[in-house]
Amino acid sequence: MRPKFAFITGAEYAQRTQRENCRCFRSDLGYFVSPEDTTDEEREFPLAFSLLTHENLEQTERLLRLIYRPHNIYCIHVDAKSPAEFYRRLEAIANCLDNVFMAKPQISVYWGEISLLQADILCAQQLLEKHKQWKYFINLVGRDFPLRTNYELVKILKAYDGANDVDGTRDRQR
Repeated sequence: MRPKFAFITGAEYAQRTQRENCRCFRSDLGYFVSPEDTTDEEREFPLAFSLLTHENLEQTERLLRLIYRPHNIYCIHVDAKSPAEFYRRLEAIANCLDNVFMAKPQISVYWGEISLLQADILCAQQLLEKHKQWKYFINLVGRDFPLRTNYELVKILKAYDGANDVDGTRDRQR
């Protein structure tokens, strides 16, 4: 029996995410897959997530696991410069979760350049094409870590009542 928080190798992910193992993959890693795992309020307020990543399969999968809920929808964009094996393993994980998909085409992303925004916009467009019911779009990168639960996010975003939380000033006074 492996320790609960042991490192999972790429090969283990590949083995665990074979189509016949998907239920075990979700169960063993503790994905919230049952509607009973969430509140009515959360289910009535689905969120869309864009997840941009380029490395560290385990860290990216852990982030997905922490934010995953069956009523939300998730787009994963893997930098075109990333190894093909990294993409294939994340795609196998996405294939085990009905509401997770890989963005296509892949874009070569460079930090601090327009390509970062282009990857997020690609995911936003594809999220709209696949599921129009979500209420808010949240963009993350593979190194992010959630500080709020899905329930807390829903409460906060409902209070925004359609507004957003983006700073739009160019030269902010300190």
